[in-house]
Amino acid sequence: MVRLDPFVEELLGFLLTRIDEKGFNHLVAHEPRGTAAPYLETGGGRAETRATYFTGCATCSRIPPGSLFTSYLHINIETWPCQSVRTLALPFANDPDYDPAWRPEFAVFASGKPVRARW
Repeated sequence: MVRLDPFVEELLGFLLTRIDEKGFNHLVAHEPRGTAAPYLETGGGRAETRATYFTGCATCSRIPPGSLFTSYLHINIETWPCQSVRTLALPFANDPDYDPAWRPEFAVFASGKPVRARW
């Protein structure tokens, strides 16, 4: 069995016990998956290609083959839970088990930057 980050597992468990069939289909389309984002690391007169590995969204975290981000800070691929999944949890915000950290405005890119931040 694949183990995910505890934050991801908690949100999945929360949603799976509360959403209807339409919500479930939406969740399946945005399932979490392991993702790698290659980027260029420069400094000290050299350049290296590296990659960061994160839990991404099957729909929102698609990286075209052969992509190379100009730096780690420029990786603009959403981590899971993406804004779409976070929005799916919003109707349950009054539930005592709802975690306010799941709100859509707290979605982040793999670089750690908030999704709603301007580049």
